[in-house]
Amino acid sequence: MKKNLLMVLLLSLVVSVAAAGPYFQKGTQIITPQVGLNSYAIPFGASFEFGLTENIGISANVMMQFWSEGIGAWGWSSTLITPSVEGAYHFTSLEVDKLDLYAGAGLGYSIYSFSWDDGVGDDDTIVGGSGLFLSPFAAARYYFNEKTAVMLKLYVSAVGDWSGVGAVAGVSFKLK
Repeated sequence: MKKNLLMVLLLSLVVSVAAAGPYFQKGTQIITPQVGLNSYAIPFGASFEFGLTENIGISANVMMQFWSEGIGAWGWSSTLITPSVEGAYHFTSLEVDKLDLYAGAGLGYSIYSFSWDDGVGDDDTIVGGSGLFLSPFAAARYYFNEKTAVMLKLYVSAVGDWSGVGAVAGVSFKLK
């Protein structure tokens, strides 16, 4: 019994040491389904990050929001889609266990459309409020194991029609 327990402990130690290592490095590929933490329309989407160097990553993101209201035959709906590209610096030299801290900025384009039904039968669509945006951010991933983490990103949209302060949370899956 003691021999089996000792073997299990030794095996767990070897596995945990073998699984340890940098959570972000050159060639890392991470996909993150994510949701925004808003109070009105909840944005959702995904991001894909690639490690260019041991500290620098570039990612492609897309977030979407849909909201609408209506009374009887009258109603309206809005759509906001925000594709973006982000660059991030990962603070890998901190070597905090299970934590990947990073910061950077994103450049994207907000695609907004608004449509309404006035009850007469001729629906109208207006496209407006679309444009470029710039968003600096700070973020962290906490790894449960080498391949899975939770992510929280705080950002400030500094330029654009949809500017403001926000947060995004998600579950990251390390592909490579």
